[in-house]
Amino acid sequence: MSHEPSLDERLHEVWLDAARRGATMPSEPALAASLSSSRPAVREALVRLEERGYIHRRKGAGTVVNASLLGIAARFDRQIDKSALIAAMGRTPRLDVLGVERTTLTLDEAQQYELAPGTAVLRVHKRWSADGHPVMLARDTIPYGPGYGDVEADPERPMVEIAVALSGERVEWEIVWPGPGDLSVQDAALVGREPGESVLALDVTGVSRGGRVCYWTSEVHLRGAFRYAMVRRAEW
Repeated sequence: MSHEPSLDERLHEVWLDAARRGATMPSEPALAASLSSSRPAVREALVRLEERGYIHRRKGAGTVVNASLLGIAARFDRQIDKSALIAAMGRTPRLDVLGVERTTLTLDEAQQYELAPGTAVLRVHKRWSADGHPVMLARDTIPYGPGYGDVEADPERPMVEIAVALSGERVEWEIVWPGPGDLSVQDAALVGREPGESVLALDVTGVSRGGRVCYWTSEVHLRGAFRYAMVRRAEW
């Protein structure tokens, strides 16, 4: 079944065209007409686009396009599937599922994430490669929601989709804690690098609108694989 592009996705294509041409964005009425959408919906989508740093709007001065984002694929402030990220960098992605286990929370996990002791969880260990070279590892943990204990999930799917399948809840926010790390002996063997090599370590927690923790993961990003950016408004 084909995917119907959302308003945000179609608006991003308009931004992409304007950025490549060095032009400004069309007006709200023009966008509403060309995208077959209402002006309030377009206005809300433009707010989201501005919050992510793609445009800057000033009353009576048109919408300025931030064309510098054309060269940025990897952003800390945006969630993106790892294979899609690798493809966006012009490289060929490959995902290997190294391990899948259904078990229960540890007592420490139950306390840390405010989940009931004994909650069933799915643990998935993954490795991503770019052009045949390993670049990322992840150890994901996704708790089952009440009534979802018999649900099966494809471990190759993005973690956000697995979380919906196992709990029925959609993640609204991710909390990301980046920091330096050293490649462990076990992980070094999985990626063909030397133990102790410096890596970028990310601890990520996905939270639903109701405040429930839907997953957490520990990621290892090998040095030199990607250059990450964060975009923020300069308020002077």
